[in-house]
Amino acid sequence: MAPFGIESLPADVVKALKALPEVVDRLDQVAAATSEMSAMRAGIDGLGEDTSTLSGISQDVRRIAAALEQLPDITRAVEGVQSDTTLLAGVNDKIGVVADATNVLPGMDQRMATIEDAMPTLVEVQQHLSKLPETIDTLGAGIDRLAGLMDRLLTSMDRLDGNVGSLHASLEPLANLADRLPGSGPKS
Repeated sequence: MAPFGIESLPADVVKALKALPEVVDRLDQVAAATSEMSAMRAGIDGLGEDTSTLSGISQDVRRIAAALEQLPDITRAVEGVQSDTTLLAGVNDKIGVVADATNVLPGMDQRMATIEDAMPTLVEVQQHLSKLPETIDTLGAGIDRLAGLMDRLLTSMDRLDGNVGSLHASLEPLANLADRLPGSGPKS
């Protein structure tokens, strides 16, 4: 006899029960993959603030250069500072590298938007999964009740079989007697 007195479960129920561990594993993978998104978003926002500051610095440098060209009286002082500003070429190169690095931001933003769009579905799945233990408990209780009913049915069927056997045994002498009565012989 199978557990709970049930010879077999419907195939759909068995498939659903077998698929539960895989669903849980996949949800764990999704949760792990999306757990760093808020930190990534904060980093991207910080990088955007940093790069916007750099463009302001570049504009300020241009304004300073224009102002220095208009002030011939401080040309000698500017020549003294010129040796110190040779590092600006390296900074400009680094600004170019940072600017190139920000080219990935639109694609990254699109991917994050896709993930953000998927979040309501994930939340809905999570809500359904949170109800799964309750549903399984209800299903288990129903199966237990069904098993009890099946046991009672089997007991009733055994009792009925015994009653039919007793009835048959008690009717057999009457059948033999009826066979002996006139007119109850084989009919032709």
